[in-house]
This record gives sequence, structure tokens and C-alpha cells, in this order.
Amino acid sequence: MMIESEIKGTLSSESLRKVTLVLIFSSISLTSFLIIELVSTGSSTFGQIDSLQANSSRSNQLTMDDYDTIVNPFYSENTKSTNIKVSSIDPIPTVEVTYTGNSTIGGAPTQTIGTIVDKMNNDGLVSSKGQAIILTSTGQVITYRSESIGNYNPDGSFSDSGIMIFHMPFQMISGNSTEESSNSTDTLYTQYDNLFGIYKKTVDPEGNGLTKVWKWR
Repeated sequence: MMIESEIKGTLSSESLRKVTLVLIFSSISLTSFLIIELVSTGSSTFGQIDSLQANSSRSNQLTMDDYDTIVNPFYSENTKSTNIKVSSIDPIPTVEVTYTGNSTIGGAPTQTIGTIVDKMNNDGLVSSKGQAIILTSTGQVITYRSESIGNYNPDGSFSDSGIMIFHMPFQMISGNSTEESSNSTDTLYTQYDNLFGIYKKTVDPEGNGLTKVWKWR
């Protein structure tokens, strides 16, 4: 109790939220957090996140509501799996899933299409790598890459937790002065360029997915 009161007395509200997120994600392995630190301090080697597969534990005991009580997600998506393909069975069973659906970023409506590759490990966990394109109402493109650890549940649903790195490959440019308002909106999306997020996802047995992402920094 003494340590908790000292933390509350010294940290800003924003820092406290970050600490709370860390506590929530403490079920993710220490290796995961070492990778998170590398990425949040500017590491450009996304492949280093492969070590998430090592010594990881199940991180899906918390519900979406638990995360929402800490801080609102800046990005969410409701998707449907549109294509599932077995890309390999040897040495590791691997499935590739394509999905699409409605999403929101910063409260603005968007559309998302993406692909994720799931590798089934012998410990029952599933390690995933994904990438997606987010399209705004004005045609601005935002992308993300994701990596996670998850598992299939007894009811046939799937749950995982992981990280996302958002990127803005280009900014829309219009020569029409009447589209000033639209351009101003697109400028607001630049805040998501090179943004790092922590996410939680659930997919029901019918392939309907719900993903929520919280800012890490």
C-alpha cells in the first residue's frame, strides 16, 4: 500500500495510465515487454518481436471492459474473416486469414482490410503477424503492422493480445481550395504516423472480430 501511494503521488495522470496498462499486460511474458521497450524507444527492426513466442503465458483472462476502464482506445475495428487459407503444415501449422470491416480512428469512421498469419505452437499458443490498410472517408491511407500471442478457446473463438505500429505512407494532397476542410482533417491523421499501440482482439466462431487499440506513447 505504501508503494502504491508513493506512485500516485509522484506520477502524472497520463503516466499512471501507462503504468496501469503495464500491470494489465503483466501476463504477457517479460520478453514481450523487452520488445515493447525496443520499439517505443525507436527500434526500427520489427522482426525482433519474433521472441514473443518464447516463455509467453496466456494473456486473455481480462475482458474488453477491463481495458476500457483504464483509458479509451484510439482505434477499434469490427471485422469479418473473408478468406482462410492453410499456407503450411510442416514444420509449423500455419493459417493465413484475410479480414475486412468497419473501423474508427480518433472517433472518425474508417474502413479496414488486412491479412494475418497465425502459427500454431506446440504449447497451445498461437503467434500471429499481421498487416492492414485503413482507409478514411477522404481517401487518406493509414497502415499498421501487428504481432501477438493468443489462443483458441473451448467454444471455438479466438483471443489474443499484442502490439501494433501505425504508419501514414503518404498524405493526401489536393489542389482544389474548396477541399480545405478535407485537407485539414487529413492533417489530423498525421498524429498516427509511427504510433505504437497495445491491442486486444476477440474473434467469435463465425469469424466476427473485435479489436481495440490503446496508445502506448
